[in-house]
Amino acid sequence: MPRHANRLLATVATIFAALVPAGVSQASSDYSCSPSWTLASSGSDCGDRIYLAPGNDTRVNLLLLLRDRLPAGAGPKVYPKPDYPWQDMGNTFFDWDRLQAGYWPDGGAGYGGWASVCVSLGSGDGDFERAVRANKGVPGAEGTALVAARARLKATCEASDAPKSPWPEGIASAPGRAFLAYLQAADAFYAGHWAEAREGFAGLLPAKGSKVPVDPWLAEAALYMVARTDLNAAMAGAFGEWGDFAGPEKVDRVTLLRARGGFLGYIATHPQGLYADSARGLVRRTVWLEGDNAALARLYTALLGSVAPDHEDAGRLVQEIDAKLLFAKDAGSAIEGPVLLAVWDLMRMRQYTQDAGSGRAPLDNGLTLMELQAQAPRFATRPDLFQYLQASHAFAVQKDMKQVLRLLPDDARQPGYGPLAFSRQVLRGLALAALRDPNEAGFWRDLLGGATGLWQRPTVELALAMNLERRGRLAEVFAPGSPITDRTVREILLLHAAGPALLRGAALAADRPGHERDLALFTLLYKQLSRGDYAGFLASRGLVRAGADAKGGLWDLIAAETIPVGLFTAGATTSADFACPALTATVATLGKTPANPRARLCLGEFWRLNGFDGFSQPDVAPPSEELGGTPSLFPGKPLSRGAIYAQVMADPAAGADDKAYALYRAVNCYGPSGYNGCGGAEVPVSQRKAWFLRLKRDYPQSRWARKLPYYW
Repeated sequence: MPRHANRLLATVATIFAALVPAGVSQASSDYSCSPSWTLASSGSDCGDRIYLAPGNDTRVNLLLLLRDRLPAGAGPKVYPKPDYPWQDMGNTFFDWDRLQAGYWPDGGAGYGGWASVCVSLGSGDGDFERAVRANKGVPGAEGTALVAARARLKATCEASDAPKSPWPEGIASAPGRAFLAYLQAADAFYAGHWAEAREGFAGLLPAKGSKVPVDPWLAEAALYMVARTDLNAAMAGAFGEWGDFAGPEKVDRVTLLRARGGFLGYIATHPQGLYADSARGLVRRTVWLEGDNAALARLYTALLGSVAPDHEDAGRLVQEIDAKLLFAKDAGSAIEGPVLLAVWDLMRMRQYTQDAGSGRAPLDNGLTLMELQAQAPRFATRPDLFQYLQASHAFAVQKDMKQVLRLLPDDARQPGYGPLAFSRQVLRGLALAALRDPNEAGFWRDLLGGATGLWQRPTVELALAMNLERRGRLAEVFAPGSPITDRTVREILLLHAAGPALLRGAALAADRPGHERDLALFTLLYKQLSRGDYAGFLASRGLVRAGADAKGGLWDLIAAETIPVGLFTAGATTSADFACPALTATVATLGKTPANPRARLCLGEFWRLNGFDGFSQPDVAPPSEELGGTPSLFPGKPLSRGAIYAQVMADPAAGADDKAYALYRAVNCYGPSGYNGCGGAEVPVSQRKAWFLRLKRDYPQSRWARKLPYYW
């Protein structure tokens, strides 16, 4: 049976038939995407923000409001390691799992997922054994046999076809027989034989007026299990094979109400009992199964006021509320209490251009200003929260930035901020940014001093960095003593926006992490080489340290554990197909004669042999509204491998072998997928056919003509 240490067990042990999967409430559950690197997001996104925002996962907003009861700046200060580093979330964004890992590094709230009644089996082993050993009326041999017999329950849960071990014989003591009867009732319970299980557990309850002593643990556990058996019997026909809830009308209401009475009776008898917290959670489950969401909302409101916001129970409660109430059809009319109402209101402020993500249609019940204003009496005890909701509506829905500033006064010089106070200041800063207020940068600098909670400082640094980038003051981000220290924020700007001087300075910054320095140097060398700054490349190449990594992948430089900057000193330059000199010699030739056909082809060989095909991260700017989205300060445009071949094919000074190789490689850019793997403009199949025929016609004796049997 369940252990009392798992205080909100009902949230985990019986959530196997949750109304709504966890992903419905999340801003995103797609691990293949990365967040939009901007704070002003009113729609659903791949990453959540540490201020109360419409686009956040509803669980995030609810937990932040719960934690607002803690002292300003309270909580852990060490960021959790990301489970999915390719998301590029840095320390600015997070998902629900990472938020929990930050607040509860030792385990967090967890999530029960699609559990069954058997989820409680292991946790009850210790309770049973302790009770057997503590009962002096059970002889030692009988106790050992009974404890061993509990293993039969595991076989029942696993639905094993193997023969089960028989129940122990020779249990002669009265307490021993009672414990055996309990095991037999539990076996029926885990097998789903509810009537048999209920009869067995009920038979262990002390009879009224009886003076026959009953083991205290058996009496307590049996009382709890009678109610739990009734609950499972009541909902047995209400769930499909995959846990889909058919609705309250499919629940056996008579048995459900009997189960609720049983749990309430257990709580009245054992208010501090082993299973009291679980019983309270299962009372809530009976209310949910009955479809009484108004009563459920009242229970949740009371719990939100009593749960310790820094305990992992808070996370469990948030998940339960999110799954059971926030997405119910009548949630709007059922929800009460300012905290739950605020989360509901923020969700209804989401702004979608197409759909709500994950295939869901846009919200069709967006919150109107009139409706929000009518809620004022419901926020009588929380005017600060209501004021923030008004400001959020002005920002996300009305786009009235001046109204945001009127509602949220400047308070950016506090030593620390709780979630709501921090959210108020962030929203004010975003309104200043939208108005292009000349004091915006100063506001963010002031706010940095009190941004001490997890994810708070990187949030402010992102806002300040975006301001400096858009005001043409990017150099201040990388100046000595810059307050912008977040590595990911800096690396995005280095990769996309910085010019040669900033990149070189960042590569030489001894006080910065090696990853950042290597990324700056890699970006500098790549852009110099791909944009034709050959003299600059030769000068910068000497900055590559001895032994620098030359084998790392080029999928995502920011997320990569190491940066393969050593490719520019130790990368392959020649192959059995096409002989080329060292990269420095090729670049030196191009520096003197940029149109040299052989040197151009050898540059293409360097890109091809070292995995640069498909690598475009430094060349593709983020959207203009995101960090790094301003025009790059690095001059020139990248020269693709496909463009090299087109130039050589068109160059009358190119030799026959060079032209044949260019034709061969140009056709192979599309093999075998039919898609361009060399960069540059796509060409139709007719053009690839023309290249192929030209190679066969003009250079029939070339090894390249003989080696190429078809085109794609």
